[in-house]
Amino acid sequence: MAVSAEVATLFLEEMARRNIPVQLNEKGEYVVECNELKKTISLENISRDFGEDRDPGKITRFVDVITRQIIVPEWKEASPGIRWALEPGDMPLNDALYDKISNQVAKVLVYVSPDEMEIMWVSESIAASWGQTKESLLEVAQKNMQAILKQAHVEPLDGVERLAALNTKCTAFKAALVFASGLKKLAEPVLGWPILAVLPCRDFVYLFTKQDDELFTKIGGITLQQYDEGGYPLCTEIFEISDDGVQPIGAFQKGPQPESDELDEDEDGMRTIRYLDGEITFRIPAHWVDEFDEENGGTYYDEDEDNGTLRLSTILATSKKPVTTHTAREMAEKNAQRENGSLVDLGNGNWLNIYEKPYDATDDDEAITIRYWEIVNPIPPNHIRIAIFSYTATTEQFENEDGEVLDALETMDREIRACQFH
Repeated sequence: MAVSAEVATLFLEEMARRNIPVQLNEKGEYVVECNELKKTISLENISRDFGEDRDPGKITRFVDVITRQIIVPEWKEASPGIRWALEPGDMPLNDALYDKISNQVAKVLVYVSPDEMEIMWVSESIAASWGQTKESLLEVAQKNMQAILKQAHVEPLDGVERLAALNTKCTAFKAALVFASGLKKLAEPVLGWPILAVLPCRDFVYLFTKQDDELFTKIGGITLQQYDEGGYPLCTEIFEISDDGVQPIGAFQKGPQPESDELDEDEDGMRTIRYLDGEITFRIPAHWVDEFDEENGGTYYDEDEDNGTLRLSTILATSKKPVTTHTAREMAEKNAQRENGSLVDLGNGNWLNIYEKPYDATDDDEAITIRYWEIVNPIPPNHIRIAIFSYTATTEQFENEDGEVLDALETMDREIRACQFH
C-alpha cells in the first residue's frame, strides 16, 4: 500500500513540533534518531488506520510510541507480557525470535508493555538477558495467549450459516489467537470441528466450515478486500485448524484485471480506463477509442466524429526532501503561475492546474487550441507524480458554443477532477 500524503504531512509536522529531525535514506525510507537509537519508520500501516476515520490523533499517538524510550524490564516483570504476534513473512525480522508458519506469515515472540501501548520484538540477546531460551519463551507465550483466548468469543454472522468472527479486546493479537491452544473449545459449539480460517489483517479473523462454492467465493472477496484496505495486513491464505494444529492449505488470489475495452459500460454511458494497470483510474465516453503506447502514453477519441482528442502522459519525479501535501501544492502553484492557470484542490493532497494554449495555423494545418489538466500527486516519502491530460481540437471548434467539443470538454473536466490515483 502507498503512504497517504496527508499522513506523511501530519507525521513530519508532528516530528518538527518535537524538534526531532527526519531524514530520507538511500531507499527513500524515513529515518529518525531519538533516545540514542536510529529507527527506520514505515507509515503504511498507520495510513490504513488513518483512512478508516481520518483522526489526526492517531498520528500523534503513533509518534508518541515511536519516540518513547524502550526499557527492557527484568524477567519477573516481563513474563506476563510475553506473547507472540503475527507479521508478514516478507518483513525483515533481523535478530527477532520467530517461526515461519506459512509462505506469507511469521510468528514472532514479543513483549507487550502493561499499558498495551508498546510491542517489542524479542531478540536472542534480550532472551539471554532474561536467562530464557526460545523454547521456554514460547511456553510462557502459550499460557499468556490462552488467557487472552479465554476472554475471546466466536460469534456467528447474522444470516450466514457456518461462518463466524473471532472477537477479542486485544485486537492487535486477534489473528495470533488462531495459533493458541483452546480455540476448539470456543469454535466447535458454533461451527463444529475442524474449521477453516482467514486472517487478512491482525484484527480480522473469519472462521468457517467447508461449504458451498458461492459462500467460499464471498469469503475470498472479503479476504482480498480486507488485505488491501484493512490496517496491518497479514496474508490471503486459508488455514485449516484441527486436532493436528494449524496448517495453510491455499490462498485466495486476485483474478486478472480486464482490459479497458472489456469493461462494462456504466449506466450514464461512460466506461472506466485503468491507465498503466491502475496507476490512474478515470472515465471516458463508452464509444471512444482508447490507444496506448509507451512513448506517447494514452490517446482517447471518437473515431466517428472529428471533434478532438484526449491524451494522457505521466511523469514520476524523485525529491531529495520528504514529500508532503505542501510539496504538491507548492509545485502546482508554481505551474499555475507559469501558465496563468486555475488552481484546484482535489483533496488527498492532489492539486490540479487547468490552462489553455492556442497554436497558430501553419501552411498545412488549422489553428488549434489545447486545454491542459495538470495534476500533481504526492507519493511519500520522496516521489511526486505529475499526470498531464490534454484535449486538442481546432480553435474554431473551441470557440463554437454549440459544438460537441465544449460538451466533451465539460465531460472530461468533470471526470478528470474525479480521477483516482493508485
